[in-house]
Formats: sequence, C-alpha cells, structure tokens
Amino acid sequence: MRYIASLIIVLFSTFAFSQKNAKNANNAYKHYLDQNFNKAISIYKNMISDNNSHSIYIPYLLSLIAVEDYKEAQYLAKNFSKKFPKSLNYKLDIGIIQYKAGYLKKSTLTFNNIFKQLNGSRSQTINLANNFIRHKMYNEALMLYEKAEEINPNLACYIQKAQLFSLLGDQQSMIAQYLKELSVNPKSKYIVFSKIQGFISNDGIKNDNNYSLVRKELFPYVHRELERKEFSELLVWLYMQYEKYELAFKQVKALDKRLKLKGNEVYDLAEIFLDNKDYDLAIKAYNYIINKGQDNFLYIDAVVNKLFALTFNSDKSEYNNINNQYKNAISLLGKNSNSVSLLLNFAHFKAFYMHQLEQARNILTETMKIVNISDIDLAQCKMYYADIMLLLDQEWEALLYYSQVEKKYKENPIGHEAKLRRAKVSYYQGDFEWANAQLDVLKSSTSKLISNDAMKLSLLITDNLNLDTSDVPLRMFAKAELLTYQREFSKAILQYDSILSNFKNHSLTDEVYLRKAKIYEELSNTNSAIKMYKNIISEYSYDILADDAIFFLAEIYKKNNKEKALSLYEMILSEYKESVYIFQARENFRNLRGDK
Repeated sequence: MRYIASLIIVLFSTFAFSQKNAKNANNAYKHYLDQNFNKAISIYKNMISDNNSHSIYIPYLLSLIAVEDYKEAQYLAKNFSKKFPKSLNYKLDIGIIQYKAGYLKKSTLTFNNIFKQLNGSRSQTINLANNFIRHKMYNEALMLYEKAEEINPNLACYIQKAQLFSLLGDQQSMIAQYLKELSVNPKSKYIVFSKIQGFISNDGIKNDNNYSLVRKELFPYVHRELERKEFSELLVWLYMQYEKYELAFKQVKALDKRLKLKGNEVYDLAEIFLDNKDYDLAIKAYNYIINKGQDNFLYIDAVVNKLFALTFNSDKSEYNNINNQYKNAISLLGKNSNSVSLLLNFAHFKAFYMHQLEQARNILTETMKIVNISDIDLAQCKMYYADIMLLLDQEWEALLYYSQVEKKYKENPIGHEAKLRRAKVSYYQGDFEWANAQLDVLKSSTSKLISNDAMKLSLLITDNLNLDTSDVPLRMFAKAELLTYQREFSKAILQYDSILSNFKNHSLTDEVYLRKAKIYEELSNTNSAIKMYKNIISEYSYDILADDAIFFLAEIYKKNNKEKALSLYEMILSEYKESVYIFQARENFRNLRGDK
C-alpha cells in the first residue's frame, strides 16, 4: 500500500510539473510571437536545462538572435549539437550565429563542413535550406540546394529554388526553374501553371515585362519539346491572358497538327473567341474543325457555331448567303433533338437580322414540338420565343414565356436570365419599382454577366428617379430603348430627341447621346455617331460614360484616322486608368503605333 501511495504521489507530481512546463512554454511562445523577446528568453532560460524539445529550442534561439545575444545563442546551439551529434541542423545554427555575429570566415568554414556531410536526400536538403530561409539567408539556401543536387543528380529541387529566386527578386531565374521542373516532371503541370499565373497576374495588374520574360524563357521549350503538350499549352494560356488571340490560335493549330489530335483544343479556343466577340478567328477555328470531316465528333457543333459567328461578322449583303447555309445545315442534320441549337440560332437570325418575325416564330413553334427535346432546350426555345413576342410588341405574351422559364429554373442561370428579361419588360412598361425589386435580387447572381446587367439597369433607374420628382423622362427613355430593341430606329431617335428638347440638362442626357450614337453606328451614319460621342466627351467628361464615349469614338477613328484614334486611346490610358477599356485601349494603341 505504501508503494502504491508513493507511486501515486510521484505520478501526480510529474503531471503537475508537466502542466506547469506546458503553461510556461505557452507563455514564452506568446511573448516570442508578440516580439517581446526578452520576456520570452527569461522563461525559456529556466526551462531549457530540463527540456531537450526542438519546439522550445527554435523560438528560444530566434529570440536570442533577435536581441543579438550571440554568445548565449551559440552556447545553446553547441549544447544541442552535442546532444544530437547526427543532426546537421544544430551545426548549421552554429554557422548562422557566426554569420550573424560578423565572424564570416568561421561561418564559411562551418557551412563548407556541413556541405561535405550532405547525403543528397530531399528531406535533409529541404530541412537545412528552410533553416537558412528562416534567417533570410537566401543565397546560402540556394548554394545548399546546388551542392545537394551535385551529390544527387536526381534530386531536382526546381520549385524550391524558384521560390528562392523570387525572394531574391531574380524573376528570370525563377521562371527558368519552374520550366525546368515542368520539363523533368510533367505531373507538376498544374503547380507550375499556378505559380506562373500568379507571376503574370501581378496582383491583378497585368505587366508587359512579366509577359515578355515568360515568353522568352518558354520559347526554347516549345520548339525543343515537340512531343509534349504542356509547354505549348502554357504558351497558349499566356497569349490568351494578354488577348493575343491570333498567336494563340496559330499555336494550338500547330500543336493539333503535330500531335495528330482531334481538334478539342482548337474547338475550346473557338468558344473563347466567340465569347469575346472575335468572330473572324472563331470562324477560322470552326472551319479548321469542319475541314476534319463529318466523322469528327465536333463537326456538328462546329457547323452550328460557325453559322452563329457568321451572323455577327457579316453585312446585309451576305444575309441571303447565310440564310442558305442555315437551310443546307438543317437539311444535312435534320430537325431533331440534336439540332435544336441550330434551329434556335436560325430563328434568332431570321428575327434579328432578316426581320422575318413570323418565319422565326414558326421555326420556334416547330422546334418546341420536337420529340424527346430536352427540358433545358425547351426552356431556351421559350426564351427565344418570348424575345420574338417582344419584337412583335406582344409584351404580355413575352412575360408569360419568360415567367414559365423562371419558375421552372429558379436556381439555374437560364432562370436568372429569364428573370432579368422579365425585369426589362417591366422597365419598358414603366413599372420601375417592380423592375428594380427583381434587379436587386439578380445583383447577387452567380453569373457575372447577369449580375452586371442587373446592376447597370438598376443604377439607371435609381439615378434617374431620385433626381427628379417626375418619372416621365425615364418612361420616354425606356420606351425608346424598347423601340431600339424592336429595330424601330427612326421612332427611337424621335423619342430620344423629345427627351433632349423637353427635359434639357436632365441626368439622362449623356445616356441619350450614347444610345443615339449606337443607333447611328447601326445605320452606318458615322458622322452623327461621332457627334454624339463628342457631346458626351465635351459635356460629361466627369461622368460614368466618358470613357465609353472615348473608346467607341477611337474605335471609329481606328479605321480611317490613325492619329485621332491614337490620341483618344492615350487619353484613356492617362486620364481613365480605372476604365474597363484600359487593357484593350493599350493593346489598340500599340498596334496602331506599330509596336512589335
């Protein structure tokens, strides 16, 4: 019984001692984190003699170095080195302390002695290098990696060395190391892409020097590693980041031919071109797929999307030709569940370009009756049908179809789009309060495009109702927008002019100028469009539409007056640095100036 009682007392005392130690260690570490190094040292000093824990050793050593007590720091490191003679880390600490204390020759000898004892293992190398990094001795960490790689040529610590070059500000060497890693280890593709993307994005500010540096380092790999996709993919990604679409297309096409691929990458690129309204390149890319033949699994999609791109990339003289191409494609593919997107696009083309509204309506009516049509395709048909009802001035019919889609797909992007279009119809009808309530909901849509459109329309409504007790000008403006949508351009201009004459200096004036300019461009009345843009620039240079007007005017002059276009692009670059057009303005400016 006495033995058991004694054992209990010993165990209890040990437990109490351990608890006290843990509490002291926590307090000391808190002081260390708060940079109260002297307080941390006073606690650690009483603990270290009874504790060989590495977790206590590191903050204690770093605290001593922080207060420049190199003598005590060296005593601590040597003591641990004697206790753990097989560990190179404590020996390295001795060298680091010598270096910090100014004994450079001694530290060099210590480091060289450690380098001779390296075994070339990854764990040992990274562990020792991290010790150097902890003390911001980046060059020494690099030297260690190089020594270890000499001992073990299979070690290849390229990622780690790239990070060190980054810390040293040597960006070229950093990129070179990342590319070496990708060269020897294809599985590191996503890591390397992520690192280079971070470098290119430059905290959201695209940097041309970064682009040039990556491209320069990347080119040799692209030309040398002909049987590999990764480097070409990285180059394509780089081009796309800087909207150099033509170069990206050439690179992807060359890769597809070289590796005898099936066109997937070309098709994906064509989709991006289409989304970015670069219709010329989209058509070229789809033609590349189509030329692979009807057996290619992307053939049908390429045909459908090419015709869609042609619609936006042609003038009226080519509409009959496009119409015939649609008919030929439908004859080839048939009217079935696989050709719904083709039929939808044809209906859209008939309605919005050839203005054959009844024919467009009939195409959609037939399409909605197709056997086995998917629910989502049917919903898309209803959306297009509602659009055409709006063109036919049947607003309530349009609302009915939009509502059906919204109800069925409340949490789906197509449901959000239906809700947005319903809100626009209410806006056209002058029901601004209800429209704004719907737009407020859509501002948080997961679709950025829908969210942005909702915010713009909501802002237009709130800005132009709060400043005037009457909603008459906004009602007139909304009616003019509906007329524009219905392509009743003459009536729309008359409505806009009524606002300008009856409500002088109204907050809608610059919006009216912009809408009229777009109509004049649609009608190829370039001089009138220029006049409208100049009105905005001269009268509303301080307002939200100023950079829009400058950019659109530059786009007009780009075709026939290079000097004026250059001047306008330069104005955006110097005076409107937050503009959404800043990157495109810079690109256009350089192209016009003839920069290589």
